[in-house]
Amino acid sequence: MSLGLIIYLILEADPHKILEVFRRITTLKGIFLLIFAYLLTLLAIFLMSLRWQVLLKGYGLKVSLARLYSFYMIGLFFNNFLPTSIGGDVVRIYKVVNETENRTVGFASVIIERIMGIAATLFMAIVALFLISQEFKSPRLLYTSISLFVLISLFFLVIIRNRPFTLLLRFFDRFTIFKIGEKLNKLLEAIHYFKDRRRILAYVFIFSLMPQTAIVFMNYTLARAFEVEVSLNMLFMVIPVSFVLTMLPSINGLGVRDLGFVSLLGRVGISKAGALSLSFMNLLIPMTISIWGAVLFVIQKKKTRKGELDVVKSTF
Repeated sequence: MSLGLIIYLILEADPHKILEVFRRITTLKGIFLLIFAYLLTLLAIFLMSLRWQVLLKGYGLKVSLARLYSFYMIGLFFNNFLPTSIGGDVVRIYKVVNETENRTVGFASVIIERIMGIAATLFMAIVALFLISQEFKSPRLLYTSISLFVLISLFFLVIIRNRPFTLLLRFFDRFTIFKIGEKLNKLLEAIHYFKDRRRILAYVFIFSLMPQTAIVFMNYTLARAFEVEVSLNMLFMVIPVSFVLTMLPSINGLGVRDLGFVSLLGRVGISKAGALSLSFMNLLIPMTISIWGAVLFVIQKKKTRKGELDVVKSTF
């Protein structure tokens, strides 16, 4: 489905026009801006790693920033093959659980981080929709973003309060098949842990705004390289909304993100070729960066095997 959608969008935009847009990036100015876009993407990954570290420290777990950065890189690599943009989160959960030897906290840290990231993304989209309300009117998009943001806020408010939290535990206790209720309750308890540490959740939310901002500026830099005339305010709406769309079933957001770029940017006069070129770079830049994630995955796997062999040798 993703492949069919992307082929349709390319044919609609005209492949020759897309190539014409990409040729603009071959100039000295274009190359410089492209390098800067890569640096902004690396900065965004660094900020997300920092957010993750803040959350883990809140649980009393110490994992180096470099280690978490490597886990993010590895997750980015696996995003290229796993369904939806959260496929790499499964790999990150596996890595951090092995690192901390705490399954519940490792799992909860990634889930909380992801939910906070979505909340921050929706918040940015809401603010941007208000800022560009004169040139871009979409009540449905605004109300949907507000509704989802309110739902996430209520989710955290309910769990960190004692009475609703206790009622939820009793409710999920009924689901005994495959120990689903027990597992869900462990996750809820891990979130409830922050009821007296709400400042940490606030920090995590702030740190969630920062990488999204870096990604918006990355897209603005690419727009300048492609000579696509789009305002920064417009991108503060388009990027968050398109990011939310990538959570729909697809491989690394392929197709759905492109549809978001084309439909949203098209409403303010951006050509399909320009919008698609910008969207493609949101796939190509992380994909090329993720090659380093593949290298790190192989290195860490070899070290793990060597460590296991050393343990066996010392036993005998």
